[in-house]
Amino acid sequence: MDVEKKQYFHRPLLVIMIIVALISCIAIASAKPLITYPNPGGYWSKQLQWYIIGFVAMYAVYKFGSDRIYSCIWIIYWILMFSLLLLALKHRFGLPVPFAKNVNGATSWFSFPGGGVQPSEFMKMAIIIVLSKIVQEHNEQYTLHTFETDCKLLAKVAAVSLPPCLLIYLQNDAGVTMIIAVSVIFLLFASGLQMRWFIVGVSLLLIGILVIVYIFLYNQELFKSIFSGHKAGRFYGWLDPEGTYGQEGYQLFNALLSYGTASIFGHGFQSVVMNFPEAHTDFIFAVICQGGGLIAGITVLTAIVSLDITILKIGIQADEKGRCLTTGLFGLLFIQQIWNIFMITGLMPITGITLPFISYGGSSLLSYMLIIGMIFDIEKQNRIKHSKLHNYE
Repeated sequence: MDVEKKQYFHRPLLVIMIIVALISCIAIASAKPLITYPNPGGYWSKQLQWYIIGFVAMYAVYKFGSDRIYSCIWIIYWILMFSLLLLALKHRFGLPVPFAKNVNGATSWFSFPGGGVQPSEFMKMAIIIVLSKIVQEHNEQYTLHTFETDCKLLAKVAAVSLPPCLLIYLQNDAGVTMIIAVSVIFLLFASGLQMRWFIVGVSLLLIGILVIVYIFLYNQELFKSIFSGHKAGRFYGWLDPEGTYGQEGYQLFNALLSYGTASIFGHGFQSVVMNFPEAHTDFIFAVICQGGGLIAGITVLTAIVSLDITILKIGIQADEKGRCLTTGLFGLLFIQQIWNIFMITGLMPITGITLPFISYGGSSLLSYMLIIGMIFDIEKQNRIKHSKLHNYE
């Protein structure tokens, strides 16, 4: 009984979350001279407010319990699906949807007095929660993995994940669509699916990449017809930022110059070497490296890697449903972190993907904090299970 009364709020994870919150607010404050939106100095305080709300929400979910979240997740899922449908209809057909807002070419927001909500950010979390529940129920029904049972599981996963992905893509938000797809693949890896499926998937992906590269090198007209508009522009801006400096390469080239000259200790807090847009969101890592140099960059990387490893450690000890949830969350974090940092360094095209927990954004931050509350609860259940086994022995 004494063991069960111990503190279950996982301290290492809590400490990491507090450190990441401080890094985020300081980085956004440092981006003030580069922010082109009204009241640039107020974004760090807004992020602090979102973090306070997020910590409260996280604790509420922790006390509420992940099992209760699982029990009502389908209701949340369908509410979000309806919201995504309205936004997709607004973007594609001009349907008069109240409060729908277009931001940077994508209609992904509902803008209300006092703030906005991006349903796709919450749908990312809802999908991995629903799929974690589906995987557990499927594996309880089919204890042996065969080709037939794997096909049934894949059909269930597709039925849950493809419709919201399509609606999000129709909002012209390919970045979030890709993030969800990768997180689903990570979750399937923890589901017990036979390895042959992943070998086939990786092979098809490599073939697709090779085909795109071939078309780009030998048939530019076809490439431009497939990747039209801003998608093609971002691709060319990535390949040749200096040559496209007056257009698509402006943002990346200036960011490369800014942090590329920062050396070990950086140019200092709120420094400006070159201007680049979206400094507090997509390019927050460039701001960090510009101001604090190599030391600041390594510090941020250490913090986010520590967060990922801690989440994975909790997942390893959890039951199947918790393991799938933590793996799916890791997939969400991993693809955003890798893509954001790689696009800042010129290794990936710029797609508008933010750095989780660091970039400014209320919907993204709150959605992640809610599911982190479930991770804390999973950790609590792990400790209770361990203490019971220890007492039994």
